[in-house]
Amino acid sequence: MKKRISGRESSYTAPIARKTLRVLRKVVSSHHNPGISEIAADLSLPKSTTHGILAALEEAGWILRDPVTRKYTCGYALLELASSAKVRIPFLDVTRPYGQQLAAKIDQDVFVGILTPYHIVILQQFESSKRLRVATKPGTRLSIFAGATGQIFLAHLDPDVAASLVRSSTLPSFTPRSIVDPEQYLEELEKVRQLGVAIDQNGYITDTAAVAVPIFQGTGSRKRIVAALWVVGLSSELPSERLNAVAQLALETGQEISNAMTRTLRTSLHRRDVGEDRE
Repeated sequence: MKKRISGRESSYTAPIARKTLRVLRKVVSSHHNPGISEIAADLSLPKSTTHGILAALEEAGWILRDPVTRKYTCGYALLELASSAKVRIPFLDVTRPYGQQLAAKIDQDVFVGILTPYHIVILQQFESSKRLRVATKPGTRLSIFAGATGQIFLAHLDPDVAASLVRSSTLPSFTPRSIVDPEQYLEELEKVRQLGVAIDQNGYITDTAAVAVPIFQGTGSRKRIVAALWVVGLSSELPSERLNAVAQLALETGQEISNAMTRTLRTSLHRRDVGEDRE
């Protein structure tokens, strides 16, 4: 089981739900229709358990069994659900113009993402005009230790939680420049806390540099990180002096987004209060 980034293990893991999702993903993502034996073997599940899960999914319409080959494919209920599914995260409407403006100004790829209990998830990418660029899609998941992006999120966790997570993990060696010593990594996080920005040169992807900044919601004691914005480019195009200039622009953009989000929240709360008064 994966460690929660909050530093606490979940007390309820719903193992059958996890197994069901793994089976469904296997059926949907396979390039051919898999059978029970293949699914069970690939997922290291008992054949009886696999059969029961497949039967439940078929009954619900999520999958279909080919009557000729007796193998499984995606069901129409799943297609119908997928066609109506939408990711609704309103704050992305706030970040979009600022991310687009920054990407155009520096002509580098700009990303916005959030921290989930187990991963960093990319929600937006604003592409540069360059032929060579980092191409991703919304929903891409990154390790919590993924370069500057991971550092900016970890630096804004409770320091004790971050220290526990770092010391209890085997820090990944993405490149020869990755920091794999826990105490050195924690020292780097302290620098990020003080500067408000994380900078990575070849530590996550070879020949790539990145800067990451936090996006906050609220002010004072209610201020909390809700997302991060980061810039990624080739190291050859982002030497130290240029990278520092990009970091400053990213910081300003992150602050502008944070201010805009706080204003949006206040407006939303005001409208709600006015509505309640009228009722």
